[in-house]
Amino acid sequence: MTINVNPFYKGQAQARRAMSGPGPRATDARLKAMREANKIPGIRVEAVSEEKRSLKHVPTGRRLRATGSTEWPNDRFTQRRLADGDIKLAEEKSEHADEKPAPTGQHGRHGSRGHASE
Repeated sequence: MTINVNPFYKGQAQARRAMSGPGPRATDARLKAMREANKIPGIRVEAVSEEKRSLKHVPTGRRLRATGSTEWPNDRFTQRRLADGDIKLAEEKSEHADEKPAPTGQHGRHGSRGHASE
């Protein structure tokens, strides 16, 4: 085994590693898939009054609609407007909101296995 006595060896080795590049590049398809996987879903909001409706818009330029709700990104701007009371979350109407879930017949953590004391 040879010992390198060059005082500049560490710098030269670092330069060789830097010139060789960071490795293979990510493909456009992979980057697109990662963006979609990490995307934060938006939330539906509506104005609390008509005077607030004309004043509020997200930094992207999307304004509140004249009637109904608008989807805004769930970011700090939207959270601040919600905390200030300028907008409110739109109530989602579901088809099965009035129905109760059917009982499963299982109680507790162990379901229908029973206990040793029974």
